[in-house]
Amino acid sequence: MDQNIRERLEAWIDAHFDELLADISALVAIPSVSQKGGSEAPYGEGSRRALDAALEMAQRYGFATQNYENHCGSASLRPGKGPEDEIAFWGHLDVVPPGEGWLVTQPYEPVIRDGYLIGRGSDDNKGPAVGVMYLLRAFEELGVKTRHGLRLFLGCDEEAGMKDVAYYAKNYPASKLVIIPDCGFPVCYGEKGIITADVVTAAPMETVLAAKNGMASNIVPDRAQLTLRGECARADFGEYAAAHAQDGATRIEATGLSRHSAFPEGGVNAIHEATKAALETGLLSEHDKAALAFFTRINDDYLGTALGVDGRDEMSGYTTCTGTMTSMTEDGRMALHLNIRSHILADQDALIANLTRISRENGCTLENVHASKGNYYPRENPIVDAMTVVFNEINGSDLPPYVMGGGTYARKLPNALGFGLGALPRENTTLFAPGHGGAHQPDEGLHLANFKKALLIFGMGILAADEALA
Repeated sequence: MDQNIRERLEAWIDAHFDELLADISALVAIPSVSQKGGSEAPYGEGSRRALDAALEMAQRYGFATQNYENHCGSASLRPGKGPEDEIAFWGHLDVVPPGEGWLVTQPYEPVIRDGYLIGRGSDDNKGPAVGVMYLLRAFEELGVKTRHGLRLFLGCDEEAGMKDVAYYAKNYPASKLVIIPDCGFPVCYGEKGIITADVVTAAPMETVLAAKNGMASNIVPDRAQLTLRGECARADFGEYAAAHAQDGATRIEATGLSRHSAFPEGGVNAIHEATKAALETGLLSEHDKAALAFFTRINDDYLGTALGVDGRDEMSGYTTCTGTMTSMTEDGRMALHLNIRSHILADQDALIANLTRISRENGCTLENVHASKGNYYPRENPIVDAMTVVFNEINGSDLPPYVMGGGTYARKLPNALGFGLGALPRENTTLFAPGHGGAHQPDEGLHLANFKKALLIFGMGILAADEALA
């Protein structure tokens, strides 16, 4: 590692950090949950506004920008001879829904407090995306040479299906190397497969009147409600659920602890708490009791045991399975939405066959099935080791590259791997309530000391990758 460049880059980051936070805050203030839109805004007006604002920001700093039919955009200060000569960085400007229960600020009113920039998208992924833009600025202003062109891409649909990057990959040539700043350090060289599907009761519910819960497929819900026919005399159902009877109906209200569905460990699924409580009310018909018992078993663990999709491999660990949303169809059937992260070596066709069979055996059908294969970047590629060495040297650690359950743009692009800017340990703080402060949680916060350190690691990692790339 060139210590002179490291010191100069670190000083540049320090000098421009307040400006960087102001730019991130400007984007956080734009509500940009991806939604279905038209040709001028394929992912809704919010995502389009965020894209326009980010490209205008890049232009102010001298970047040449390009808009790819409003699906995504790019910015470069030093383009290569073509994509085959470029290292690309893919960040995203869309965010998960804001959710409820924000305590420190409102989702789109960014504030800096106790060493955090708080607001929806600050950590995932507007902060890292703008951070990469600043690093490319730094290389240019410091005169740091690279062998390859460098280009930042800004997407608009990462949280809602990645149709943006699929559009780009179909219509434009691939980059020589793609680095995704949407995971934790060190190098993430593989991602589990993703299956989403709805388990739907074959017959209409008889005593469940309403069950609309969950914000998004990839969020373990921290709030859930079920409305049942009949009044339940019992009000208390333990730590996470309570019942309220009125006018011939009972509303079950449950709380939990949200997590990203790729990393459900430690979370409390509010849907699970609500269905468990409903089973104890004595109000359910036999049909509804069987349906909610099945939905409860599905969420009894996060391994997919009840659906026959559990398993693991040495490379990527175990498959996770979480029921993250419920809804009622127009004809009164109840659906539980599944978000499954299958280990890399899993046979997704076999998993879907198990899901179909076991759902049918429990009086349900499997609908709206979508499968995305995992991603694997060759572990033996020297780029993996070069970037890992940079991280460990700056961080004072000895961590290996890894595979994760999260899904990023890496699975949709060739020659792609993940590298930061997250997962550095945070010190204990009383700023956040339990289940708050993380990506996809209320009071999402970007830890500023870690972010500054991560920028240095990422910047030096870019240079290491540039040198190692054949």
